[in-house]
Amino acid sequence: MSYVPAEVLSNVNVYGQYFLVTLRVLRNYRRPPLPPQFAMVWVPGVDLLPLSYAVASGRIVGFFYKVVGEGTKALSTRSRGDVVGVSEPLGRWYMPRGRDVVFLAGGAGIAPFLLYLEYVEEPRGLWGVRQGELAARLTKLFPKLGKLTVTSEDCTYGLCGKLTDHLDRVTVGRDTEVLVSGPSDMIRKVCRRFRDLGLGRVGVVAESMVKCGIGVCGSCLVGSVLLCKDGPVVGCECFV
Repeated sequence: MSYVPAEVLSNVNVYGQYFLVTLRVLRNYRRPPLPPQFAMVWVPGVDLLPLSYAVASGRIVGFFYKVVGEGTKALSTRSRGDVVGVSEPLGRWYMPRGRDVVFLAGGAGIAPFLLYLEYVEEPRGLWGVRQGELAARLTKLFPKLGKLTVTSEDCTYGLCGKLTDHLDRVTVGRDTEVLVSGPSDMIRKVCRRFRDLGLGRVGVVAESMVKCGIGVCGSCLVGSVLLCKDGPVVGCECFV
């Protein structure tokens, strides 16, 4: 796998353990990133991280992430002028076929949808967070997030409760396409819900399970699908 050196332009602590890092790649990509593709971000001497593109404009790319381990912790300490490595875009780009698209995201699962919002004209859906302040701050950075309804467990922003408490607010028809991203338990509940309804098409964005990014280690094998090559969008049957 080849890596493009990238200079850190900013690394903003959005809220708590959530960060948005913006990079300038130092040579052109062979192909521009498209949603919901992701990159393996190399923090020299520490780790490789699979991160969805939240921003992709020419040589400027950005990644929204949560600090959950040594790799993301190390990335969070990088500041302007530091250099990391970014792979070419991985996974297959996937654009919903119809106009009616519903996004359902839990926590940092909003990351791949940030780039989608630049391509989908009339997005709708739910974003579930534990602390409403995260939603308030990230929406200032990505105003199109305001098109989604927020559910907060601390009841300080949007609807009170978990995303899965408010699934009945999501109207789905036969031409609706639903994209889900977030914790595995949330994904399973959402998939069961729409499977029981028997309406619409549901896809899961699951790049966070990737380890090596080239299909060798097998850690991202879901059913018969390698997420790093054939994903990151897979069907709900892989989770229920």
